[in-house]
Amino acid sequence: MKEAMEEEMNVERALLCALFLDGEVLTEVMAVVRPEMFRDVNLGFIYAAFLSLYGRGEQPDMMLVETEMKKTDMDRCARMGGLSYLSGDMSKYRLDFNAVSYAREIKRLFMLDCLDKIFKKQELKANQYETDYMQLIGETENLLLGLREDCNEDEPMVPLSRLAAETIGIQRNRMEHKTDPHRIRSGVDEFDGITGGFYMGEIVVLGGLTSDGKTSLAMFMAMSAALSGRHVLHFSYEMTGLQTMNRIFAGYAGVEPELLRIGGLQTRDLEKMEKYAGTLEDLPYHFINPASSSLESLRAQAQLMHRKGQCDLILVDYLHQMVGQPGKGETMESLVNNYIRGLKKIATELNCAILVVSQLNREVHKREEHLPVLSDLRDSGAIEQVADNVVILHRPEEYGIPKTAEGRSTHHLIRMYVLKTRNGARGVADVYRNKSFTYFWNPDRKLNMESR
Repeated sequence: MKEAMEEEMNVERALLCALFLDGEVLTEVMAVVRPEMFRDVNLGFIYAAFLSLYGRGEQPDMMLVETEMKKTDMDRCARMGGLSYLSGDMSKYRLDFNAVSYAREIKRLFMLDCLDKIFKKQELKANQYETDYMQLIGETENLLLGLREDCNEDEPMVPLSRLAAETIGIQRNRMEHKTDPHRIRSGVDEFDGITGGFYMGEIVVLGGLTSDGKTSLAMFMAMSAALSGRHVLHFSYEMTGLQTMNRIFAGYAGVEPELLRIGGLQTRDLEKMEKYAGTLEDLPYHFINPASSSLESLRAQAQLMHRKGQCDLILVDYLHQMVGQPGKGETMESLVNNYIRGLKKIATELNCAILVVSQLNREVHKREEHLPVLSDLRDSGAIEQVADNVVILHRPEEYGIPKTAEGRSTHHLIRMYVLKTRNGARGVADVYRNKSFTYFWNPDRKLNMESR
């Protein structure tokens, strides 16, 4: 044990010596390791002096670092003998090109130590007779999520020239192959025309009132993505797998939804269902009805599929059901804030698109024109800030409007108000739905919607 600790101290000393030999590597090191990660607190104190100087735009050297240590804590600096605490190692450690490797080893040991403390603490609670195991699981997931976020490294500085080259490469690939690996089409033509569809690393929030068809439309877009070969993960915090499958059978197999729910199916209906079920064999659409509503649970399952190359689009249905009820000292808005930011991190980390279904408040009913605005999103503050696209559904037929300003019939029409696009213009996309909200059509398709 003692030898292992000495070896860890050697790595920490080697890192500091490397920083004195080549101060330019500090920009990479500081993205990996923090002062509190040093097992030897005195070495962490020296490293903190490096960071203070660098933060003021000064190039750290031995004299400046020792001066900074004295300014920070004169007594501590005197007790450890200033940089003499380290100077004897300067001739021993000369491999400045290994600095980032040293930093990653320090971080690795620190994170393992943090894990050890978490598991020991939770083990003590698990051995108490009155412990609620579900509560303990949730608490452990939150601790692990916090640790995961803590271990994320800052992105290194990237020259603008490199970003320019990468962007040109992406655009050239799109031109030559007529495909875009970063883009997923939704199946709603006008929505894709406004936003481009879903993009990797971005989060789209789809809001609507109860019975506006937000879940059905989200499922339609996710199914369209899966039919184009994209891997979809559907996390449902409201419906079971069987309820979801009934909707799919109603929409895609042409079976009356009332018969699926109440009964009265005929042989021909079962034949339709069996025929359609055969087309699902290789469909990359995965349904998850999570036992836990935690972000860490979603992240863990998404990461598992990501490692298999099977995570392009995540559908979360729906946000407020996932968030649950606030605990002591929490508010619903703060919970929504944490969850939507967490989902955005997952989209970025896994380089996937996320479609989040969200509820609206009732303010839209109080306005004379009944047109949606961003603040109609329930607990909207963080959602407005974090989401790359915000879309709110509106059904003009419900308000007695027979035609749109463009002359389109509002019968079974859903208007998608794109109220925020981080990389584009706002607009309105139209889509028609059948009576049971189980299937959707683009306006230019000459179909008899009453037959569905």
